[in-house]
Amino acid sequence: MSDIVGIDLGTTNSALAIIRPDGIPAIVPSAEGRNVTPSVVHIGRNGLLTVGDAAMAELPFDAAFTARFFKRDMETDATFEYYGRNYTPVDLSAAVLSKLKKDGEAALQRPIRRAVVTVPAYFHDAGRIGTRRAAEQAGLEVVQIINEPTAAALAFGIRGTDRPRIILVYDLGGGTFDVTLVKLHGDVMDVIGTDGNHTLGGKDWDDRLVTYAASQVRTRTGYEPLTEPADLQILYAEAEKAKKELSARRATAMNLALGGERLRIEIAREQFEELTSDLLIQTEQLIERVLDETDTTIAMLDGVLLVGGSTRMPACSALVERLTGITPNRTVNPDECVALGAAICGAFHQAASKRPRALPPIQVNDVMSHSLGMIAVSADGEKYLNSVLLSRNAQIPCSASRPYRVQTHDDSVSVYVTQGEDESPLNCSFVGKFVIDLQGNRSDLIDIRYEYDRSGIVDVHARSRGGKALLPIRKEPLPEDMSWLTRKPGWKPPAPPRTVYLAVDLSGSMAGKPLKDAKRAMCGFVDNSDLTNTSMGLIAFADSVHVDCEAVRDAKKIRRAIERLSTGTVGFGNAAHPFERAHQELADAHGTRFLVVLTDGVWSCQSEAIEASRRCQAAGIQVIAIGFGSADEAFLRKIASADLSALFSSSSDLQTAFEQIAQVVLDGSGSLARR
Repeated sequence: MSDIVGIDLGTTNSALAIIRPDGIPAIVPSAEGRNVTPSVVHIGRNGLLTVGDAAMAELPFDAAFTARFFKRDMETDATFEYYGRNYTPVDLSAAVLSKLKKDGEAALQRPIRRAVVTVPAYFHDAGRIGTRRAAEQAGLEVVQIINEPTAAALAFGIRGTDRPRIILVYDLGGGTFDVTLVKLHGDVMDVIGTDGNHTLGGKDWDDRLVTYAASQVRTRTGYEPLTEPADLQILYAEAEKAKKELSARRATAMNLALGGERLRIEIAREQFEELTSDLLIQTEQLIERVLDETDTTIAMLDGVLLVGGSTRMPACSALVERLTGITPNRTVNPDECVALGAAICGAFHQAASKRPRALPPIQVNDVMSHSLGMIAVSADGEKYLNSVLLSRNAQIPCSASRPYRVQTHDDSVSVYVTQGEDESPLNCSFVGKFVIDLQGNRSDLIDIRYEYDRSGIVDVHARSRGGKALLPIRKEPLPEDMSWLTRKPGWKPPAPPRTVYLAVDLSGSMAGKPLKDAKRAMCGFVDNSDLTNTSMGLIAFADSVHVDCEAVRDAKKIRRAIERLSTGTVGFGNAAHPFERAHQELADAHGTRFLVVLTDGVWSCQSEAIEASRRCQAAGIQVIAIGFGSADEAFLRKIASADLSALFSSSSDLQTAFEQIAQVVLDGSGSLARR
């Protein structure tokens, strides 16, 4: 018996399978004695999770706290709140896997530690990683993730064939659809190509019946049944029942007790098929696409395999028979074959000495349904595009390397990895942002390798050209705003808003030439400033403090306020400081905030000013100090945000000092240096 189990983690039902000592794959029944476990989780008020059939029993009474179909959200950031706690699709899937593991251990009388877990072939990287995380939360080591149609084909073709055969796998589950082409030849199974839709499944057929029944209820009674969770659950229960009955009968009825009324809504199979015809057409289009992309003609097909409980609907077999002229093969149970195939795959991961001798060896070569690429710049430099590195339906594992010449002053390089075929990155799925630590190789050539492992999970590696050791890489979340991809490369987003207050010492020592030079320098600073995103204000201080101009983006108004400055208007001494008033003025300003203090004397309130300046800095206000004349150099260093934010100059050279400030405050470049 193989130590590695196979698990079909399905949208509506899940199953666990093993390989028996005689080499035959077999389903391990649940604690309830069933071969499948509903992928349903009920959340109790005390946080207790009930899974499977017991959770299904809660649906009629507590539908609002019973989670279903969460597998469809495995590739999203969705969360579900129950009794004040958030659950992710990974958390809920982990609960289902935990029950499968517990029931399997009880039935087999041994621990279960390792598993092969299946996913829809059309799952992206996020869904595969989420599935692995769910298994790990349940205490399982995932030895491989395998595509559901591949697993089903493996269960079908395990005994091999005496001649090459091409099989079309039509996999319509409760929440997802995949179509896969498989070539069986001897003891080798090659997946030729795959396509699908992970948000198309049996639930969508249920939804159409629910919508139809609700419209009948409204027409007959005027009652709206879709707004009450309990009524909605009644509709879904009857819809699922009717769907199954219509697979065996030409007509059935939905018996409903809603809004104080009892209604019988009859529906014929032909009517049901008309309501859902567009859904079936979607599967037909995907069949045609995968045939076209793999250059496979209908005449080349040797068989059709129906997988997933939803394929019991007669319309599915009628569709594939009409398209291919082949009667679908029904020798495998559509609800169980995926788990059985996963168990077979698990056995192949065992050492030959532990593998059941009766199990024939078979080599499986799978593919990935999405191209792997990266964001690049078009040849003409006019736009960003999705540069495909590994094409869809490439056999996995696979990899591709690209050289990258580092042209940056930063310590790292960021690479955005995509999945999809569209030229526009925004029409693709993003694997993530991979940040490569250059470790000092800032003017070197590095090689970046992109790969799919055997589970279809993406990895990125990098090393310096000629180097042996890999460079460190970390995966980071994507920025919330990716709209830069719609702009021309090289475009820079507008700088964040800035607010600058100029605080000018108007004590008696500033009279005459010092103040004249200061005015000229400050007016030059205003003239050279981009006031489209910078507001500027003016504060005068000496023995008292006064705001001569509140922060505005009007250059003329600021210049006039500067020209009006005169010594004596706020006293002649140095008893006051500008920090508390500046803090008040800048408190509600958005973006980056600066206070530029210009002084030529020694203040009598130094200790108080230092403490007030520190409070400004703690609030995120950057303080720059310019001193000349008899200014106290050590004091100005203490009130500035950093040692190099204190500048010293002569009054006639203040223009240069303000040019340095403009580089830092307005351009975001350059650095301040003491003179």
